[in-house]
Amino acid sequence: MRGWLLTLGLAVAAVPAVIAVIESNARIGGRVPSPMQATVSSSGGRSPMPIVVAGEEAIRVGSRMQANQDIGNDVIFLIMATLRRRCHPTLAHDLPRMAVIARLPVLSPGDGTDRYSEDLRHDITFTVNEIARRAACSQPLALRIGSYSSVLDPEAYARAFPESYFSPTSVETSKEAQGASLEQRVADSCTAVVYAKLPLDNVHAWQCAALRRNARVAIFRVCHTEGTLPAQAASHIQRLIDAMPLTCQ
Repeated sequence: MRGWLLTLGLAVAAVPAVIAVIESNARIGGRVPSPMQATVSSSGGRSPMPIVVAGEEAIRVGSRMQANQDIGNDVIFLIMATLRRRCHPTLAHDLPRMAVIARLPVLSPGDGTDRYSEDLRHDITFTVNEIARRAACSQPLALRIGSYSSVLDPEAYARAFPESYFSPTSVETSKEAQGASLEQRVADSCTAVVYAKLPLDNVHAWQCAALRRNARVAIFRVCHTEGTLPAQAASHIQRLIDAMPLTCQ
């Protein structure tokens, strides 16, 4: 992952080497809604900016995004991260850092094999940079990449990240965020505690999504409770985990 992000200009100096190889290829919850499902009203009244990329590279990328949900999630993540770097340079590292902290399966191999050939990587890099170059910083994007289309709001994507990796068009702010910005959550040591216990790299039944989400919120609260001794906090957190069905832990 790191080499590709560097190619796109997303150097992550403070992120551990694990960013180079995110090992899990599992996916959890949330499917990308059908193209153009998001509405203008869901973007706070801001009209989406149409961006059409129709070259040979985009045609190939769009086809793969439609055929493979995981590739679609990865490409959108790269678009959002690259655009964030251009529009908010001081916040450029937040999305990649959170991807590592939450153990998102970004650019991970599929079924034990690398689904990204050198040609596909080239096509994606070209397409991502073209979109980021043309996009406005203050508007949602009405994207058409070859035959693939979707409406995306970069600000909402960042607010809901890392959950938005799996549901890019969602505009619902993550309950786990507790009103904090992505920058604040990345800098918060409790974020690492939460995702160390309940990462986003494993497959779980859909019934587990709410249980795991609520447990993460509870772990945040325990971690932030003033005066709690580390041993007490660790014991409380473990009880929260143990209270969930084994299949959801």
